[in-house]
Amino acid sequence: MTAYVTGRTLDEDDNPIPGTGFEVAEDSWLDDRIQDRTGPITSHPTRAVWGILLTDGEGSIRTLSVFGPGYDGPPAHYHEASVEVFDVEDGSLVMTLDDEERTVAAGESATVQTGVVHSFRNETNERALVTTEIRSPGRLRQVLPTLGGLAHDRSRDPDNLLQQALIADVLDGNTTFVQGEGLAGSVSTALTPLANLAGYQGAYAKYMQPGFWRNHVEQPSV
Repeated sequence: MTAYVTGRTLDEDDNPIPGTGFEVAEDSWLDDRIQDRTGPITSHPTRAVWGILLTDGEGSIRTLSVFGPGYDGPPAHYHEASVEVFDVEDGSLVMTLDDEERTVAAGESATVQTGVVHSFRNETNERALVTTEIRSPGRLRQVLPTLGGLAHDRSRDPDNLLQQALIADVLDGNTTFVQGEGLAGSVSTALTPLANLAGYQGAYAKYMQPGFWRNHVEQPSV
């Protein structure tokens, strides 16, 4: 079966960087999903994760995620307004839900209700394909592309404290990180006015544009 590679990070000369993408067998289930996508393939330049937008409706977002071997997932967090449903299509994920670990294998699903502290990771040597639905995404619709976009954007520093403060401010009331990312609420509140004056934003419209991702991430040519 013929295969192609896509999703590689592009260097400053628009050349794909070896080892930064994933392989797709032509005429496979994954190939069909890629052909039916409704937005560009997104990624993080230093982590084995790619996103393929399937549907973006008023009440929910559905994305097919490719989690590479050893992907250690996001920091533990909970949502105050959004419910997430993870349908594992291939491979498996280890999910932590309120300190209880559970392996979700292909053909299984897990629903994360509001208020449940959660994270997930791929502990295997094989990639995992997971369809994720975010119900009532709210500001996550803009912030999730911003997190990946900032990491790709050579003109910005995603670790800047002022930048982090505004992201935390935008997520206030929807998503709270309990460890490993973001700022404590009081620190974020104190820095927000200064961050606004300095011209930072909690979400950037340019990271919602397909053109940004075409300039930073290899897109399928088939």
